Amino acid sequence: MQPRRTLWCVIPVVLVALSVAVVRAQSSCPPTIKAPTAAEMQDAFLNARDRGALWRFEKDGRPGYLYGTMHVGKFEWAMPGRLVSQALRDADTIAFEADLSDPAILAGMRAPAKPEENPSLPVALMDRLRAQAARACMPWERLATLPPTMILATLVLQDARWQGLHAEYGSEIRLLMFAQAAGKHTASLESVATQRSALSGGSAAEQIAWIDEGLTALEKGNLRDQLTATANSWFSGDLDALARFISGRPAAERAILDRAVTSRNPGMAARIEELHKSGRRVFAATGIMHMVGDTGLPKLLADRGFKIERVTFGAN
Repeated sequence: MQPRRTLWCVIPVVLVALSVAVVRAQSSCPPTIKAPTAAEMQDAFLNARDRGALWRFEKDGRPGYLYGTMHVGKFEWAMPGRLVSQALRDADTIAFEADLSDPAILAGMRAPAKPEENPSLPVALMDRLRAQAARACMPWERLATLPPTMILATLVLQDARWQGLHAEYGSEIRLLMFAQAAGKHTASLESVATQRSALSGGSAAEQIAWIDEGLTALEKGNLRDQLTATANSWFSGDLDALARFISGRPAAERAILDRAVTSRNPGMAARIEELHKSGRRVFAATGIMHMVGDTGLPKLLADRGFKIERVTFGAN
């Protein structure tokens, strides 16, 4: 059985916050970030450019924005460019898949696993999960109460550090910092239950199979090329490449994407419309995989009567 390459694509954004700053500092651990110098900060500001994908939408004479994010990133990507910055300043509310500033959201994600989220793992599989946690220098006591699929996803985020991709520089963390500094209202597009079910849904057998395949991918290092390819597609806003990735997956993997990504899109589109109807200008930020194809958020908003147009980024 081949490792499921879709693992990286279905990680909910709130796990980004839970995975930050839990790695023990040892030479054999995944690299951690270092505080940038003043010169590096100035250089990042002067060389900021727009990345990802941005849309402007309008309905009832009021505009809003939709932005495709990447849950991990690099320091040099952290500063938004001119057009994304302008959209952020224009917005009243910045909405995320999950508002990481909401203590209730974080508490809900840290809550112990429910019975349906906590299948009884074979001893050998649990030993492999613990071994990967030790390899990632993550204290097991910080992970043990989470659903096993969420433990695996957290380990995937730590493995991304070997590729220079860090949760601390993910789009949502940077956008939230802007929202707080600018005094913007923030909101969630999804509930804790929806975020958790993105990873922990399915039968016990399906969850066990996913953990087994995901661990195999981690053990062999098979996920790292996918992480880099996904990051590069986000960097250039290449939705066609992401669409080809999805269409090229075996049927079983596409079913996972449908359940864990695509099936969430109608609910997020409805929530964006709800926030829009409240009279606020909304900047909605979700993972870029939610933007792809006829089931993506741009198409779903258009179906709801929004006029929506992608913003073209310049060279810089």
